Amino acid sequence: MSADVSAIEVPVLVLAGSHDKVDPPTALADHLLPLIPTATLTVLKDTGHLSPLEVPDQVAAHIGAFVAQL
Repeated sequence: MSADVSAIEVPVLVLAGSHDKVDPPTALADHLLPLIPTATLTVLKDTGHLSPLEVPDQVAAHIGAFVAQL
């Protein structure tokens, strides 16, 4: 998978829940972001791995802001 994500050349928003035990923000920052030079990480407060279900308003707001800056 790392070879595939390294080929991404468009802006990428990585959202991570602050309490995510499956893909913790530190793991994403250490292992995913170095592979995608165009990626930025945003940590969502008070949520776990299912952030679209747990904090949909935060997810939508961050995606909206990300798209608006493109």
